[in-house]
Amino acid sequence: MKLICSTVLLGIAIAIVGCGAFSLTIVPDNLTKEQRSAAIVSASLAEEISREYVKYRRTGIESERLRQLGKDLRNSHSKKAIFTESMADLSSTDQFFVCTLCRSTVNVFVRTGNSGELSDPQREEEAKMWFLGFCDYFGISTQEVCSGLFDLNYQFLHFILNHTAANSQSFCGMLPIPICQVKQDEFNLTLSIQGDSTTESNSNLPAKSSDDILILQLSDIHYDPEYSVGSNAVCDEPMCCRNPLPEGADSSAAAGYWSDYRDCDSPKHLILSAFDHIKENHKIEWIYHTGDVPPHNVWSTTKQGNMDMLTEIDGLLGEYFPNTPIYPCLGNHEPHPTNVFGNDEVPAALKVDWLYEHVWSLWSKWLPADAKDTVLRGGYYTLSPSKGHRIVALNSMDCYLYNWWLFYNATLIQEQLQWFHDTLLSAEQAGESVHVLSHIPAGDGDCWSSWAKEYNRVLTRFNGIITGVFSGHTHKDEMNLHYSEEGHATVVNWNGGSLTTYSNKNPNYRLYELNPDSWQVLEHYTYKFNLTEANLKPDEQPQWDLEYQFTKEFTEDTSPAGIDRLLVEMAEKPDLLRKFWRIKFTNSDPKLAEGCDNSCLSKTICRIATSNYQERTRCKELQAILAESLENEPETDPDDNGGGSASGLTALSLASLLALMTASKVIG
Repeated sequence: MKLICSTVLLGIAIAIVGCGAFSLTIVPDNLTKEQRSAAIVSASLAEEISREYVKYRRTGIESERLRQLGKDLRNSHSKKAIFTESMADLSSTDQFFVCTLCRSTVNVFVRTGNSGELSDPQREEEAKMWFLGFCDYFGISTQEVCSGLFDLNYQFLHFILNHTAANSQSFCGMLPIPICQVKQDEFNLTLSIQGDSTTESNSNLPAKSSDDILILQLSDIHYDPEYSVGSNAVCDEPMCCRNPLPEGADSSAAAGYWSDYRDCDSPKHLILSAFDHIKENHKIEWIYHTGDVPPHNVWSTTKQGNMDMLTEIDGLLGEYFPNTPIYPCLGNHEPHPTNVFGNDEVPAALKVDWLYEHVWSLWSKWLPADAKDTVLRGGYYTLSPSKGHRIVALNSMDCYLYNWWLFYNATLIQEQLQWFHDTLLSAEQAGESVHVLSHIPAGDGDCWSSWAKEYNRVLTRFNGIITGVFSGHTHKDEMNLHYSEEGHATVVNWNGGSLTTYSNKNPNYRLYELNPDSWQVLEHYTYKFNLTEANLKPDEQPQWDLEYQFTKEFTEDTSPAGIDRLLVEMAEKPDLLRKFWRIKFTNSDPKLAEGCDNSCLSKTICRIATSNYQERTRCKELQAILAESLENEPETDPDDNGGGSASGLTALSLASLLALMTASKVIG
């Protein structure tokens, strides 16, 4: 997961290095009229905010206009959601806030940088003072969080933005927010792909047999060694359950024993409970561990702390599964600072070689010696554990919008993708079936669309040998279907959810049933426990249960073509889609109480059919079918699980948002 405050920090660093002021001159052509209006309003409002705020900081006099702007913006966003939800999933009001504040921050620091107010040798100290003031004035987060983020990220951003080819328009425009996007040509990747691509959907599916094998996927453990039972679970920071309850606080705010839905990570005893249950109940051939061991305290991580947690979890896995091969990949929370990766082209002082060296020391017992070079170079590798089979583990931080090195040099990013292509070409020539591990799914809104486009081209080209892609990151028990540019279903990305409860979900793990020859995924099973019920009995082990078996609930055809047909069925039968939505969030009590209205259902089916955030062709086709089905559907109980409606700010459309802002005279 990522932290929205980082977008504001990014804007600060852009200005610190003296880039030109943000201007909205190249809005994409594909925006709707409503979105274009909102984009213009956001840019205009950002300009006014920055102008008034700079005056305030210089004179100490707060104008009435700034006071009104500050009040309106402070009250316009969800204090928790902008930190804990994927940016692409935010409500229109929260997206407007994030985009506007990103632009405002750029403008503020351009003005102060150009005027010499942020000058050497006190540049860092002065920039931090301005940042903390801005953070506090607009209610972005606590001073502790903002201060920690600045301290951890400043040196990286200062270097990168002094050497990047991009201009200031590119940075806020990289956000997965339509009204914030701009046309940009600085970062266009084009891989050299050999061979012909598919001309039809992939329908390969061997029959089930008694020889099928079972494997385990663990993802997003997010181990918090500082989790404190009974601590404050409703704190102001992006992650809670560490500090004591404030004096006089209601006891209902106390963190549960087995973790807590309220933005908290995994205590050790939760992790041990999961490992115990898996060991005692399943015979597995190997484990895929798809990243994110450290917790979500991204403003206060340390290098040694992250290494210690990686070592501890690796040790526990070895203790519980001593004879079971484990094939891991890196998540965005493994480095320090969070999200910031690089390779051997990065300046020595800013490298994360310490991380690559550390994970190699842990992973080398499962990997061949020839994997060392790529692990140490960029945290990725390949191996053939048995004849005819291959695993490719990618470092998907090359697509992550909060990996600052993405803005530095696109050729560094293209390198791993080309290696991926070349590895698959060799596998094809050797007649191997391939599984791909990648922490971040390509369709995630926080995955750079240019990278996703080329990644999809590679998957399309080699979909005949790729029999499964496995990801995590979103914390949701879901799947994504990859399509060719011509619309053929090519590869299924299976997302294993998460062991952490962070993001209002129950802890879960997933098992896959594979054909022993092709490694095709024929079935999967998700196990979880209900956190509310478990916390009522802290002295007893949680009740881990089989939540569902995929083929019994949805379809027996797990091929890409079969999943595509399932999506059509979901669009035609909204109740089936509602079932998927409930399972996606592991039937957690907060999500069931929140419900999923028609807009939510439309986003849900779009998410499954999206493998590049900016390519929505199949999404729109399915949404049209769903809209007609919902229109003809009998009235349902709004309190029914999966059918509820959102309320408050999250329900506002862009049109409603602009109308409210006009009424309150926010638009000058």
